[in-house]
Amino acid sequence: MRRTLRLLASVSVAAAALTLFTAPVASADEPTGSAPVTLKLRPVKVAKSSPGIAPQATQQATQQAYYLGPVSDWTRCLDADLNTINGNGTKVQLWSCIMFPDGTVPANQAWYITQIPEGYYRFQNAYSGRYLDADLNTINRNGTKIQLWDYVAGARNQWFDDIVIPEGFERFQNAYSGRYLDADLNTSGRDGTIVQLWDYVGGATNQWWG
Repeated sequence: MRRTLRLLASVSVAAAALTLFTAPVASADEPTGSAPVTLKLRPVKVAKSSPGIAPQATQQATQQAYYLGPVSDWTRCLDADLNTINGNGTKVQLWSCIMFPDGTVPANQAWYITQIPEGYYRFQNAYSGRYLDADLNTINRNGTKIQLWDYVAGARNQWFDDIVIPEGFERFQNAYSGRYLDADLNTSGRDGTIVQLWDYVGGATNQWWG
């Protein structure tokens, strides 16, 4: 009887060990909903009354959201165009920063930022739940189109590295092309400023974000 109990105990331990070593591991680039604490950006509270917010975005209501804007124009913020926001390819632009009397901001100007296991960041729009995405059709040149697109696992064109510069602001470098998030100087100073990727330019405040 004791021998039988020992045998059963051994089988149980072996099974536990097998379970331990074969348990599924979370896939890389899995959205975790955790907010980074190192980026030097402006935290904001998303307006609950923003119309049409996608279910996948409202699920992250407890996550910290941020404004993003170029140092070259503090009055404007990264903005998902409401005319094209309900589909892949949403236009991303700069628009006058909006803050409601209660201190909240519209969801299309708010961004959830998640660091992925590879060390890069993904930027998710609080309105649509889609991600900041460098258009693959234009990614091999300056002027790469920036848009919103559904989450794609392992998509390096949706990953950005943050580089803190001595002035205390951030540069965001796309992991696919190595180019930087850039507010177009030819359309700056007005609502609808084009947001694109561009080669590194020293001292270019239109490539500094805060």
